Amino acid sequence: MIGDTRSRLRFAAKGVCKSFATPVLRDVDLEISVGHIHGLVGENGAGKSTLAKIVVGLEDADSGSLYLDDQPYRPINTSDSLGAGVAICAQELSLVADLSIAENILLHTSTSSFTRIRRKRAEENASRLLDLVGLVRSDPRTLVSRLSLAEKQLVEIAKTLATDASLLILDEPTSALTAPQAELLHRILRDKTRDGVTVIYISHRLGDVLSVCDRVSVLRDGEVRLTNDCNVLSEKLLIREMAGEDADFEASPRSIKEVSSIHLAVKDLQTSKLPNPISFNCRRGEILGIAGLAGSGRTELLNAIFGLDKRIAGSIKIHMDHGIAETRSPWQSIRCGIGLVTEDRAKDGVFRDHALAFNVTIAGLRRIADQIGRLVRRKEASSVAKLIETLHVRSNGVDQKMRELSGGNQQKSMLARWLHCGSQLLLLDEPTRGVDVTAKLAIHTELVRLRDAGITVIAVSSELEELQSLCDRIIVLSNRKLVAEFHRNNWSQEEILAAAFSEYDRENDDSSAAAS
Repeated sequence: MIGDTRSRLRFAAKGVCKSFATPVLRDVDLEISVGHIHGLVGENGAGKSTLAKIVVGLEDADSGSLYLDDQPYRPINTSDSLGAGVAICAQELSLVADLSIAENILLHTSTSSFTRIRRKRAEENASRLLDLVGLVRSDPRTLVSRLSLAEKQLVEIAKTLATDASLLILDEPTSALTAPQAELLHRILRDKTRDGVTVIYISHRLGDVLSVCDRVSVLRDGEVRLTNDCNVLSEKLLIREMAGEDADFEASPRSIKEVSSIHLAVKDLQTSKLPNPISFNCRRGEILGIAGLAGSGRTELLNAIFGLDKRIAGSIKIHMDHGIAETRSPWQSIRCGIGLVTEDRAKDGVFRDHALAFNVTIAGLRRIADQIGRLVRRKEASSVAKLIETLHVRSNGVDQKMRELSGGNQQKSMLARWLHCGSQLLLLDEPTRGVDVTAKLAIHTELVRLRDAGITVIAVSSELEELQSLCDRIIVLSNRKLVAEFHRNNWSQEEILAAAFSEYDRENDDSSAAAS
């Protein structure tokens, strides 16, 4: 607590409106006190990210007023907002891939040239910030392009913390983080508020919101439907206010999937990024989860199976109706009925300036073409419309540009792409990253339906609750080794987490023994 300052307003929005093709924000009123963490929740497309962009000058409101420390405030760009002490950690990361971690952080805080002295100081400052957010072993000279998505997200957070802003906006800051990493961030934010910093915390992880925030506001259809203290709210109440109806995200009771024939057989797999041989089987019509800490090799394993990373040893065999095929490239994988939804949709997934229909059908154009290969628009529109209805993709139609959709709706569109292809083996890397609770439930329901229809799903998730809700079996990676396997109704979060940390703990023990 910082005394009387917590009762003083840091930020206020009065009657803020914004429209694109349709209204996105409608007369939004918001008041946030100094030293508070204020949660902002709502379904995809509710207007959360648009409001955040207006506050930092990335968008301009059509009408309404903003106030910062009781003074009128209207930034024209992010430099303007930073000068006023307002910084954002955006959902779509803004790092420069070909620059180092230190250079990215320095770019955000200074326009001065990179002299040798400034570079050394920048690297020292970056090391301090990386330690703060939990990237203790990371070299600040490392190029951002070499980082995993979770590591990039932590660098984005470190870059935001480097500004010493009085108002921080965090838009889905933990979407690619594991529970221990998220808890570390929450401790950092609580420490910041003791110094008078105010935080706007946007997240679909409602448990995190209720845990770390002082107050929370719910946006639905561009309007603030509820604002209250977190200690009198519950996840169920927030979901009802977000969706306008009762919804639940509890694991529905399901019988254990009966053992069926092998669909995928991975034997002694090694790549340059997976130095330790990995072997496992996945059965047809099974949902297999892959758990582990960020950097444990989860994404690298999916990439290797799909053929994005070159295999240096071992085999990957797909058991198909007409025989066994071994894949080595993405093209071969697609022909064998394998689809991959990547964790970084902005970099590896969506075509932002193309229509929703193009994004959904691009990997399976033959399915909407006539006998001589011409695209049949009627087939395209019909196929895409059915898929976006099933997955609850909120859009203004199949011709809407992908960049105009919310992050969560873009994510669901990537799943629709492989469903359109008729893929029989889905590799899903964080399939519900940035997706709201009701949409997450819809995706889970669809994945279980696909499983029951004989489609195989392999899913990576940083949320253990999601894996336990969804999967028939979970394998655990630790420090790029496969260390454990758990079956449904015979697992616990404590056991899975212990397995996920096991090889790191052993590495620390070995280092201590060597030092002594």
